[in-house]
Amino acid sequence: MFNRSLASVVNVQVRSVSSKYPRPTPRHFKRRWFEAALKPELPPTVVTCIPPGLVKKEHTEKSREYSDVELALSNLVRNWMVKEEFQVMAVCQFLPVPGRTLWFAKNQLRSKNIEFRSYGNKIMKKVFENTPMSSLDTVFVGSNAILLAKDVSAIKTILQETDKLNWLEPLALMVKDRIIDMPEARQLAKLTSLEDLRAHTVQILGQQVAQVSISLDTATRHLPSLLDTYTADQQKNE
Repeated sequence: MFNRSLASVVNVQVRSVSSKYPRPTPRHFKRRWFEAALKPELPPTVVTCIPPGLVKKEHTEKSREYSDVELALSNLVRNWMVKEEFQVMAVCQFLPVPGRTLWFAKNQLRSKNIEFRSYGNKIMKKVFENTPMSSLDTVFVGSNAILLAKDVSAIKTILQETDKLNWLEPLALMVKDRIIDMPEARQLAKLTSLEDLRAHTVQILGQQVAQVSISLDTATRHLPSLLDTYTADQQKNE
């Protein structure tokens, strides 16, 4: 009899609670005392009913605003880019990658005088605001990163290194305030040195001058015949 009564006392039901939903912990009593003492001094809070459409619009406008930390970071990045005098910048699509692989790739790029940076599209748009690079805002969609170099010849190195990485794809390059698309950048990367680049530029300019002179010569040759034809038509009409 004693064992049965003891078993009924010991048999206690325990309800298992998931750890996914932690118990709410109240604020410290000192904090509640402080808020209660401060409440008469605070202005009354007015609760307004906002339509769902305006709530979404308000959240969107707040997300576009810059905090003090974001403004400070954008100013720091802008000053650093101006101080280092970078001449080449590549905007790349930045896909997810393990941290160890990213760290190794950054060191490889830095050993070849290329800086890898990823600050977020919102910060980069603020950095390029009111500058010639602001036209690159349309490229900053999704997850992006930038590659910076001080020498124009680094275009070839940037393309070679990004071709080895399947998580970094260049979208556009900017060389000395001039935006270059990827087909043009690959054409420039085929040149061996800056001397070839200058020779290639002189050749292009020479071809344009030759085409202009040929067009002018052709127009000069056809002008007398056109005038004779026009005169003959006028005499027939009379």
